[in-house]
Amino acid sequence: GARVEPYGVYWLDVRHVFPDGTLLVHNMPQRGKRRIPAVEDTVEKGLVFPGLTGANVQRWGSEPGIHVLLCQDPQTSQPYPEREMKDQWPRTFGYLTKFKDVLLSRGSRTVRQLAERTEFYAMFGIGPYTVARYKVVWKRMASDLVASVVSDWKTPFGYKKVIPTDTTSLFAAESEAEAHYLCAILNSTPVREFIKTFSSAGRGFGAPSVMENIGIPKFD
Repeated sequence: GARVEPYGVYWLDVRHVFPDGTLLVHNMPQRGKRRIPAVEDTVEKGLVFPGLTGANVQRWGSEPGIHVLLCQDPQTSQPYPEREMKDQWPRTFGYLTKFKDVLLSRGSRTVRQLAERTEFYAMFGIGPYTVARYKVVWKRMASDLVASVVSDWKTPFGYKKVIPTDTTSLFAAESEAEAHYLCAILNSTPVREFIKTFSSAGRGFGAPSVMENIGIPKFD
């Protein structure tokens, strides 16, 4: 799933939706290990999406439990340029600016270097698959394979794509039928028991690489 770290910046609690679509949000400083100041601010709805964590994933059906701020262009896997952010989403840019020092000192060297090379709010692990209309998601850091299909989700500010976060793994599907086909295979007893034979419970369980061992026939 999308690397939306630090959670205290990119995970949001939407408190109010104004008539013009602007959102009153609180960040979630209690999530994650870093000390991050608590902030209440207004942001545009354009870059705010329902977010799905591993804890939210249930077999056959999952409901988003948070909102996430996605300031990376999924089509280019690059952060939206500062000029575009200031023009299209100035409130969101102002919110992010409050955490500039935090975002430029992230623990991940890869993300830190990307932020230094592009924009301070750069994110990682985001591409076209992140915003695919139909996705099959499953838990990571678990002891069993638990999968479901997610699509657009009705929020208080309109239908939005669900963004699986980095405690989930996913397949992007080309159609609803293909998504349910893949989900049924992953949730089947033979596949679940097979994965348990070589993937131990914990952080590594459910990583995308485990699917390389399953010969799933191409959907027809």
